[in-house]
Amino acid sequence: MPIKNSFVSFLIETGALKFGDFVTKSGRKTPYFINTGEFRTGAALARLAEFYAAAFVEHFNGKAENLYGPAYKGIPLCAATAMTLSTSHQMNLSFTYNRKEAKDHGEGGSLVGDTYKTPTRIVIIEDVITAGTSINETMQILSQIPNARLKGLLISVDRKERLENGKSALQSVKELYGIEACSIITIDDIISFLKDSANREKLNLPENLLERISDYRKEWGVSCS
Repeated sequence: MPIKNSFVSFLIETGALKFGDFVTKSGRKTPYFINTGEFRTGAALARLAEFYAAAFVEHFNGKAENLYGPAYKGIPLCAATAMTLSTSHQMNLSFTYNRKEAKDHGEGGSLVGDTYKTPTRIVIIEDVITAGTSINETMQILSQIPNARLKGLLISVDRKERLENGKSALQSVKELYGIEACSIITIDDIISFLKDSANREKLNLPENLLERISDYRKEWGVSCS
């Protein structure tokens, strides 16, 4: 739990985890919002990569040789995580990201970095997923590459919300593609963090915040991922 609490605190302090009144893409009114675009300094990205690298080691150690970062937010995430795995965990993985539009000159193609000349086990590094649109696009790209062997997906926060099929985005990814889908933390970790009055006081958070998020979780959440 200390690592999970550290990550929640880090998200709040950097402004990546915001509390207030927001509306999701599905039209739900939510008391919290996650925007990893707030990681806009070298120090913040380096710290974020430490959490991703630790989660990768926990869930995917020995299971992959490559990190794939979907454009655009996945690009710095996969590159920074690959660097941290090398410097802090002595794991030398390759990394790959895609162009939104395929290049028709120079080396050409839609992939940059490791282009999978030989069979390669891959873990996708993403920020968050909601309806799974991004992962579906990534699967379409990788399905056309004979040597691509997708093994998993790693994101920052699992909101554990129900989609139209009654399952969460991570649950749907696991079942649809048969891969391991993991997150650094879930909404339940955020709730656990907020239950500690010392954490709420330290970050000067509203008194009714825990109740609002817990109510939202009960209304829209799934029981597990």
